[in-house]
Amino acid sequence: MWIRSARAWPILEELFCGIVKKASGYRDIMRKEAIAGLLILIMLAAIGGYVIMNNDGNEPNLPDDDDNNNEISDEWDVYYVDSGDDLPACGSATLGRLYYVASTAGFETCTSAGWAFVDLTGPAGPVGVNGTDGVDGADGVNGTDGASGADGTNGLSALAVTSMESAGSNCADGGLKIEVGVDGNSNGSLDEDEVDHTQYICNGANGANGQDGQNGQEGSDGDDGSASPNTMLTSISTPTLQACSSGGRIINQGLDNGDGGGTAQNGILESVEIDYTTTYCSNFVTTRITDVAKNIGSSPWGNGVYGWSNLATMGTSVYFSGTQDGNYVLYEYDTVSGSKAREVELPGISGIGNQFTSSQPVAKETTLFFEGFIDGVGRSLLAYESTNETTWVVADLCPTSTSTGSSNYCGQVDDLIVMGSKVFFTGTTGISYPWNEELWVHDTTNDSTWQVVDINSGGNSGIQSAEYAVMGSRLYFEASDGINGFELWAHETTNDSTWQAADINSNSGSNGAANDITVMGTRLYFEASDGINGFELWAHETTNASTWQVADIYSVGHGYANDITVMGTRLYFEATDGNSGNELWAHETTNDSTWQVADINSGSNGNADDITVMGTRLYFRANDGISGNEVWVHDTTNDSTWQVADICAGSCNSNANNFVTIGSQIYFIADDGYFFDNELWMIGIEHTITYD
Repeated sequence: MWIRSARAWPILEELFCGIVKKASGYRDIMRKEAIAGLLILIMLAAIGGYVIMNNDGNEPNLPDDDDNNNEISDEWDVYYVDSGDDLPACGSATLGRLYYVASTAGFETCTSAGWAFVDLTGPAGPVGVNGTDGVDGADGVNGTDGASGADGTNGLSALAVTSMESAGSNCADGGLKIEVGVDGNSNGSLDEDEVDHTQYICNGANGANGQDGQNGQEGSDGDDGSASPNTMLTSISTPTLQACSSGGRIINQGLDNGDGGGTAQNGILESVEIDYTTTYCSNFVTTRITDVAKNIGSSPWGNGVYGWSNLATMGTSVYFSGTQDGNYVLYEYDTVSGSKAREVELPGISGIGNQFTSSQPVAKETTLFFEGFIDGVGRSLLAYESTNETTWVVADLCPTSTSTGSSNYCGQVDDLIVMGSKVFFTGTTGISYPWNEELWVHDTTNDSTWQVVDINSGGNSGIQSAEYAVMGSRLYFEASDGINGFELWAHETTNDSTWQAADINSNSGSNGAANDITVMGTRLYFEASDGINGFELWAHETTNASTWQVADIYSVGHGYANDITVMGTRLYFEATDGNSGNELWAHETTNDSTWQVADINSGSNGNADDITVMGTRLYFRANDGISGNEVWVHDTTNDSTWQVADICAGSCNSNANNFVTIGSQIYFIADDGYFFDNELWMIGIEHTITYD
């Protein structure tokens, strides 16, 4: 229909008001519809003005004013149709006319290209303000609990299995192998395909700790925590010495699930998350092996092991000197069978006349060499063959002396040492002072014995209680030619030559000495004095025959470096700096540093006697001022020192001495205070495993 001015306003008003009402009824609709309505009014006004100015109101094609006619004539060229289907043909008659299409609520106009939609959309209005939140409703009533679910399947157990690890790529010196995993088939055994983690606890090699290196640069941040709360974590720690006197390992396992208030999935096994604990504990076990004093002789008083004689090992047996009713006898103890120590019969007439008088027996393969006193022969070099249990006189150095008196030292044999097929020793051939003590040798290949050299001729003693050291084909020892005093000497076995290796105290007739000679590589270490700095630690390099003082431990007195023992590149010994008394000291040869390792008895003498190496540990006799002279140990891996056992309980002295090793056990002589006699003792290590 065509809208005339008289009735156009109500229609436009209704159209505009509908748009406004629609906008006001829905605040969240943008204002574009209201703007569109306003634009419609502007256009209609413009068009109306045009019509008023160019139409006289007598258009013959206009409909009449009949109220029953749907077309309303006016001077405006604005038309109304219900839908696009009601639009007339677009031609010259309708060109430029504007039609409002009710079905699309839009305007179309006839153009030379046809009917075209008139886009009256304005710019988007701003976003409306959100309405206020409504009030939360009241909580509903809890529903009833559901029925319990069925029990889950049983969980899997974590297992740990230990076994001995032979020396190889995993442990150079052997050790303990620990396998950990989950028992997937629940058969109670950790099968090979169930092993998740393998840990080796290796025996330490005979090496010494190096000096601390410089701190490294800070590492990068670690990985994020566990990916799952079901991740199994393991931590390994060391138990206290009170719990495990010889060390051990504590292995804790648990899930990284935050149990007990811990932090889940942080990659750290916290104490509250630990589900399983396995403790591998090693404890020293100290045992008295023999009871010679109780079982031998008519009275226990005065019987037992000869307190300060050297122990000798041959195969799996330990040999030592014992007393039986005042007589010295040779005993053998088999460490494998553990049977009672038995007496080794000496050749000749049995009884009081035959005695084992040697304090230093030495083993060569299956034969033991020692000094014995044979009735009618006197002191002689004896031998015992363990394979057939026979004993015989090897050599009588004093055939003209057959005195049965033990005070006659002619024929005495001391300081025995094995070099290849030969046994070297200090032999005495004088019947009175100065005894004529010199270097002797016995060749086992042809059973011959002879004096090697007469260092101090004229019946004088060239050697007095020498401590021989073997380096290759050469023997080093302390001796005196009667001119230069006691100094370091050498004997070359390949050409039978003997010479003074160093004149440490060059003052005429003064003793430089060479005590406790110890070999490390091509170098000798020993205690000596140049007459200026007192007795200190010295060294002799055999490749260039140079000799020098290694350390001046006590600058205004004697440092007394005794019981020198080698471990790797390090020397351990007993010494004093004048402040701490005699204590355990060390010297590192790689950087020439010397220091006190432990102050066992602060302010007094703690001592460190008879130092013996086993693995990474040192065993020795010491006194803390409370327990007396007892067995102590120093672990070089963590620099810790502690008492192994208080054999003579309380402040009395067990005087443990002469430590020797067989396998993983240490044998020595000690007195537990029973009848005040020495016996053979053993230190072993007992291993236990506990599961919590």
